[in-house]
Amino acid sequence: MQKEEYKKHLSRMQALCSRGEKCRADISLKLEQAGVPREDTEEILKELEKERFLDQERYATAYARDKSSFQGWGPRKIHNMLKIKEIPEEVIEKALSGLGENWFREKLAEALCKKQMHLKDKDPRKRYAALVRFGLGRGYSYSQIVECLGKITKAANQ
Repeated sequence: MQKEEYKKHLSRMQALCSRGEKCRADISLKLEQAGVPREDTEEILKELEKERFLDQERYATAYARDKSSFQGWGPRKIHNMLKIKEIPEEVIEKALSGLGENWFREKLAEALCKKQMHLKDKDPRKRYAALVRFGLGRGYSYSQIVECLGKITKAANQ
């Protein structure tokens, strides 16, 4: 690739990274779609990391915080989505532990309470099953959901 074309792609990716957090996989895909050869893609990625436009840890932390806060995702779903984006396991664990177990418990309790208000079925077993399915779909473990539902039920009965 010519030097001018390389610089054009590099500056486009720098601008893209400046607007929001991106990971290596996001930038690789963009460059691949633009028809940039693999060797040049690697050079651009190294340059972006060197200049701190790309940072896997910063991306994973922001991703985990945003998906948990805005979409109500649990740790399993966040973990799986970061894995798809080729984020290293230790970076994912660090990002999730940064939020803490209590953060996820609070988010799960909020989501389950909100969902419970919208359930129309009167049968308690069906309501319970629906809430469990909902929590699993959000990326929480079965044990987290059962614990949270137990607390919600106990609080409602008092």
